Amino acid sequence: MDTYFPATSLAYLELFRQHFPAQHFAYFRGYVWALAMLGSTRKCMTNIARTCVFVERHLASWERFLAEAQWDLRGVSQTLVTQLLQQLGTSLYLWDALLAAVDTTLIPKVRGQMPGVQKWHDHSGDPARGESLVGHHWALIGLVSAWGVGYLCWPVLARLLPGQLNPLGFVAGPEGVHRLDFWAVVVALVRELQLYVGNRPLRVVADAYFSKASFLNPLLAEGITVISRLRKDAVGWDDPAPVAGKRPRGRPRKKGRRWKLATLVRTEPLTELTVTIYGKQKRVQVVWREVWLRDVTCKVRVVVIATAGAPILLVSTDLTLPPAGIIELYAARFPLELTLRDLKQYLGLGDYQCQSLLAIHRFVHLALTAFCLWRLTLLQDQGAPWLTAEHATPAGELTPLGFQRLHRALRRLVLQRIFASSAPGADSQKIEVSDEQVFRIAV
Repeated sequence: MDTYFPATSLAYLELFRQHFPAQHFAYFRGYVWALAMLGSTRKCMTNIARTCVFVERHLASWERFLAEAQWDLRGVSQTLVTQLLQQLGTSLYLWDALLAAVDTTLIPKVRGQMPGVQKWHDHSGDPARGESLVGHHWALIGLVSAWGVGYLCWPVLARLLPGQLNPLGFVAGPEGVHRLDFWAVVVALVRELQLYVGNRPLRVVADAYFSKASFLNPLLAEGITVISRLRKDAVGWDDPAPVAGKRPRGRPRKKGRRWKLATLVRTEPLTELTVTIYGKQKRVQVVWREVWLRDVTCKVRVVVIATAGAPILLVSTDLTLPPAGIIELYAARFPLELTLRDLKQYLGLGDYQCQSLLAIHRFVHLALTAFCLWRLTLLQDQGAPWLTAEHATPAGELTPLGFQRLHRALRRLVLQRIFASSAPGADSQKIEVSDEQVFRIAV
């Protein structure tokens, strides 16, 4: 079995052995290997079991591995985060703190016995998908690291979001029992990552949907700062003006002057800053102000960026972070969008067909784990022979950390090692045979 893996990936996989019974660790390794070998092929359990011929188990055994086997998913996530912190080191610290990107994604599913499936409003803007989508709504969080002049996102945790029509759980507290809601799940996701990173400083970056008191206040209480974007019609308030002399009758004012934040670029002097966005230095004109937002428990720093069209409004709950840092850190959330695309296309994020919540969550987290482990392998083995034997496609150069490159290189490695043992001297480049035929012959 080990001959099918690059040596670097074997070392990473071995770190997770402690979280699995001895008879189940082979399933974990086979699962991670199959996700890369299948490329863009659908990652259903049938294809995974068929590909992993070195794990001689029936399809039902693979399904029980997800739905019934006693292994520690939480421990897997903890080990994954720990390894990312060790392997990536200082590249994870952006403006002196870890940066976690949060976003949500929709997965089409058919109503039936699968829990949590309902109709969701589709914000993608894709006319082919329509205004709504029936399926699952997932929240994902990943650590962002610097890479060259850009950034990479490393997805580590995901949670299925509850809907109004199909609740997934309940919370019992001093105020009674109530259903899980969207914000409770997302905030818990951030708190779990904070638990895994320990006492390291953590910032969260998210898009405009998350710039609400329901998300900001719980994280402020935990000491976690947030960078997000505001709506173009957002308003803010100054501190109340000090009262000179005798205080007037009535309740003291809690807010001062009200600002329509987008108008600050017209009423306040602009400052020109040089910022690095998507690997390029750009000069932007901005104005910033510390204000109170509606229902938020502390003051925030709002940066308004002048553009040819409507101004862009960014917000940070960290008042010590300079405007240039707020702009650069918000731009650093974009790799999460690319990560979601790769997870769906190459790692089978939405290919699960399970009917239990445990199996569904395990399926998705194994996809996240495989994503991070194979990307770590690509980073470490950039000059390794198994990866550099083939560089380009007919369309052009392969992306250095792309999963298409990984799929082709790993497939080539497996074919070479199979024929090296069964047919010494054979040229695997000239043998036209499907992967499945080769695997069946080798077995």
